[in-house]
Amino acid sequence: MSEHNLIYAAAGIAVLLLAYIFIRRGWLGAAPAEGSRFAELGEKVRLRDLFRLAVMVEEKGRDYYLKMAGKSVRPETKALCAGLAEDEALHREQLLEKLGKWRPLEVNPLTWPVFVEKAKEQGFFDSDPGEDASEDQMAEFAIRQEVKSAEFYQLFEAAFPIAWKRARLHKIVTDERTHEAKLRAAYPHIR
Repeated sequence: MSEHNLIYAAAGIAVLLLAYIFIRRGWLGAAPAEGSRFAELGEKVRLRDLFRLAVMVEEKGRDYYLKMAGKSVRPETKALCAGLAEDEALHREQLLEKLGKWRPLEVNPLTWPVFVEKAKEQGFFDSDPGEDASEDQMAEFAIRQEVKSAEFYQLFEAAFPIAWKRARLHKIVTDERTHEAKLRAAYPHIR
């Protein structure tokens, strides 16, 4: 066998070995683990779809905190809400950066709307209290959303244990818990 043939054979074996490892570990499909809460959203759920959903969560959070800052009476509460909006925007960028590292793959126009609807049914999105809500009502909603957001990101670990480690989303969980604590400190009368 010639030197070039040996090189091609070795390269072929390496490609097959890598493909086997990726398939065996589930990295190519990155589907949620059986029995995870994400699996309830449908068998065609992909990790990238969950990241897209997370981007939507962060966008909604950013917009809500900007709205809340506009309704806040005290300057320190306005500053808190503006800072939380910035954090949500940063989380969005981090998630988009992670998505940008993967091979581009558009959402499936048939399954994406069904997936988002199922996510809403599972409680991943709730309607905010509305324009006429008091500042306390808005704060109460924000606290609940921070708790839900942290729980949402923690679900990644159970559903995608290997991909979770690669994504390093745990910092976002910590940030969401910190947001909750800051809101509770600013509104101690809300439980």
